[in-house]
Amino acid sequence: MIRRLQNTLKDSDFKEILTKGFSFLLIRIVGTLLSFAFTFYITNTYGKVEWGLIALGFSIFTIISIFGRLGLDSNLVKFYSQYENLQDTGVFYWAWLKVFLFSTLLSLIVYNFGEALVTDVFLKPKPELLPYLNWLLPSIPFWTTVFVSAAIMRARKMNRAFAFYTLVGRFGILLLIILLMAHDNVLFIIKSHFFGLICLSMMSLVHAILILKKPTFKTDQNTWGFVKEALPMMLSSSILVLMSWMDTFVMGVYENEADVGIYSVAVKITTLTTFSLQAINSILAPKIAKSYANNETINYKKFIQFSTKINFIMTFVVVGFIVILSPYLLGLFGQGFEAGVSVLIILCAGQMINSLSGSVGVVMQMIGEQKMFQNFMVSALIINLILTLILTPKYGGSGAATATVLSMIFWNIAGATYLKKKKNIQTYFKPF
Repeated sequence: MIRRLQNTLKDSDFKEILTKGFSFLLIRIVGTLLSFAFTFYITNTYGKVEWGLIALGFSIFTIISIFGRLGLDSNLVKFYSQYENLQDTGVFYWAWLKVFLFSTLLSLIVYNFGEALVTDVFLKPKPELLPYLNWLLPSIPFWTTVFVSAAIMRARKMNRAFAFYTLVGRFGILLLIILLMAHDNVLFIIKSHFFGLICLSMMSLVHAILILKKPTFKTDQNTWGFVKEALPMMLSSSILVLMSWMDTFVMGVYENEADVGIYSVAVKITTLTTFSLQAINSILAPKIAKSYANNETINYKKFIQFSTKINFIMTFVVVGFIVILSPYLLGLFGQGFEAGVSVLIILCAGQMINSLSGSVGVVMQMIGEQKMFQNFMVSALIINLILTLILTPKYGGSGAATATVLSMIFWNIAGATYLKKKKNIQTYFKPF
């Protein structure tokens, strides 16, 4: 085992994936701990109902944010991972401007129909949600700015900076405000979230400008063509986020706020299983894009197989830990949250299959197969929507979790099979 590890570290590319991936993982852990601390504070201070409302608000916030980015953050990673494109800084500024304006437009549209949303869409009306949305929606353009700016850092393999802005900064600043300005009104926290994102977006934008060095809108690229190229990535990413948050939203449609709160906490604990995949993908994406563009077939296949093996092993360990300690982990958030054990186990099973399939989405997007990946994701979204609407009214949280897992299994297996048959790229893990 030790000899094998030593041989692995001799390979500079494997070493980079492990070391930079590990640094990303550490920052991801810090970000998750901050997120958990925030959830713990809300559930223990205000209870399941208030957390349920905040979880619903965050689901709407996240879904609109992913559409607002237009997929340009992913396309910027692909573009600026190639060294010769670093001189064309105008692409970034046009991308940021389009994203900021488009996400603002989406926020205004939803804001205008906010009252109808909270009273007519939910079978159990939730007018208490409206004040939260009135502060969450205006913060969306600033959150999209963070992702577009951080894309430059990801493309240049500045993983620690990328992880800070996208994973740590949001809840880090929010908790700092809460500590400095403690307030009994839960709405104060959502207002703090808004002002915190303004600060974080300004920090990330300035950082990106300093990296690119040439603040200009001049570019040789067709910026609308760049948007058109990014749209399949946006649709695929949007569908992935929709599937991640649709269950929480549909739970809000059929169930009360307390049940939504319990389900949301189970989902949050499940995110612990995605640490390794996110850490590996943070460095894998630009490496695949660069190797594929240079026709270095052996290299990118080697990266993919190595990353899949590492991800599976780490996910297996984390899933085992969560399943064994599931009642205790849920109980940390307050009385009654233990009811989410079945949901937690179902979601963990889905993540195990996800880890077996490998980084299907990243590989397909970085080798130019974003349209095919989009097709798989559209099909998965339809499956998810149908199953969620059928299973949630009958089985509550367990039904919503099952629908999410089955749709996840579909797109992972479909993507892995396509890459193997059409591109001779093996993303899945073969234990034996």
